[in-house]
Amino acid sequence: MIAKHVPPKGSTKSSFNRLVDYICDEQDKVHRIGLVKSVNCHAATIDAAITEVLATQQQNTRATGDKTYHLLVSFREGEAVDNDTLSTIEAQLCEAIGFGEHQRISAVHRDTDNLHIHIAINKIHPEKLTMVEPFGAYRVLGETCDRLENQYGLEKDNHITKQREGQSRAQDMEAHSGQKSLISWTREQCGEALESAQSWEDVHHVLKEALLQHSISLVF
Repeated sequence: MIAKHVPPKGSTKSSFNRLVDYICDEQDKVHRIGLVKSVNCHAATIDAAITEVLATQQQNTRATGDKTYHLLVSFREGEAVDNDTLSTIEAQLCEAIGFGEHQRISAVHRDTDNLHIHIAINKIHPEKLTMVEPFGAYRVLGETCDRLENQYGLEKDNHITKQREGQSRAQDMEAHSGQKSLISWTREQCGEALESAQSWEDVHHVLKEALLQHSISLVF
């Protein structure tokens, strides 16, 4: 299990309602979205919860930073986790980075081999109206994931060594698009053969054979 902050694209600040619209969008895919829920909101519907969050954010006129935090929690390929456990994991991760009492809306995505949760969090506390910045979140999230993996018997991930940039971006793309990246496809189709390759010539041969089987062209 990996939990990480997803920063907004470009230099623009996050929009809570746009983020929720995105994470709750079925994108014309059957069964893409699983459990959707709001936490620490008085509203009974997701639309009303969005309005409640935006009203809370507007009451803080001092903060100049981004008032919305996008947390992504991704599980290992093929791992099945029930909704009650997912809700508990979400709550403990948010608590760990200081957002336990904050308003949030989450959506479980089941459209890839990697079950994942998108969580839109209001960084403005609903009562104190102060903004929380979770400094050091990468380390805290890693430590919390490690504990939760032990607690619920989940497959272990490496939470100490930071992922290579390409691998991290590939996982982000998969979570956002619902499609496998080339990195994941290559690992799935050629993993064992690539591990035993002794030279770049061997690597090229393995990849070429795999691509030919799937009618894909690639120039080396």
